[in-house]
Amino acid sequence: MVTKTSRRVPRLVWAGLGLVAAVLCGWTVEAAASARLDPALLGIAAYVLVWVPLVLALILSFAGQTMREAAAFLGLRFRAMDLLWGVGIGCLARAADALIRTVATGSTGLAPQPTLSSIGGIGGIGVQALALGVIAPVVIAPILEETYFRGLVLRSLAAALGRLSAAARWGAAVVITAAAFALVHALLLAGTPGEAVLTGVSTFLFALLAGAVAAATQRLGGAIVGHVVFNGLGVLLTWAV
Repeated sequence: MVTKTSRRVPRLVWAGLGLVAAVLCGWTVEAAASARLDPALLGIAAYVLVWVPLVLALILSFAGQTMREAAAFLGLRFRAMDLLWGVGIGCLARAADALIRTVATGSTGLAPQPTLSSIGGIGGIGVQALALGVIAPVVIAPILEETYFRGLVLRSLAAALGRLSAAARWGAAVVITAAAFALVHALLLAGTPGEAVLTGVSTFLFALLAGAVAAATQRLGGAIVGHVVFNGLGVLLTWAV
C-alpha cells in the first residue's frame, strides 16, 4: 500500500533531480557557445535543454495519477483576484531589481536590445526574435517555472514539513523554494560573480513574493501572472524602440 507520506519523498527527489539536470544541461549549452555555433540554435537549445528536465520531473512526480489530481496538488487554479496579486508583485519585484542594480552598479542593467522589426521575418516581426525574446521568457517560462517551483517544489516541501504548524511549514517552504529558484537562475543566467549575486538577490526577492502569494491563496494564478509581468517588463524595458 502506498501511503501519503511515502508519496512525498519521490516528489521531492524528482524535483531535486530535475533542478540538477536543468543546471547541468544549461552549462552544457554555455560550453557549446565557445564552439561558434549558430546563436539562434544555441538560444533554442538553452531553453529546451533546461526545460526538458523540469517537464520530465513533473511527469515522473505524478506517475500513476490523473491530470486532475496533479493539477489539484500543484494548485493550478486561477481567479480574477490573481490578476491584481500578479501585477502587484511583478511590478514590485521589477522595481526592486532596478533599485538593487542601480545602488550596486550605478545602472539598472536594462540595456536596449534589437527591435523585433529590425530582425525581419513574417509581417516585419522576426520569428526568431518573437520566439526567443518574447514567447519563451514571457509566456512559457512563467507557466512552467511557477508550476515547477511554486507548485511541485513549494507544495512538496510544505507537505514534507507537515509536523510543523501551518505558518511555519509554509513559511519555510516559501524561503527554501525561493532560495532554490534564485540559485538556479544565478547559476544559469549570470556571466560573472558580481552578476550572479545581483541575479540571485533579484530572483530571490521575486520568488519570495510569488511564493507568499501562492501559499496564501493556495493557487498558482497570482504567481504565474506575477512572473509574466516581471519578465514582460524586463523585455519591454530592454527592447529598443
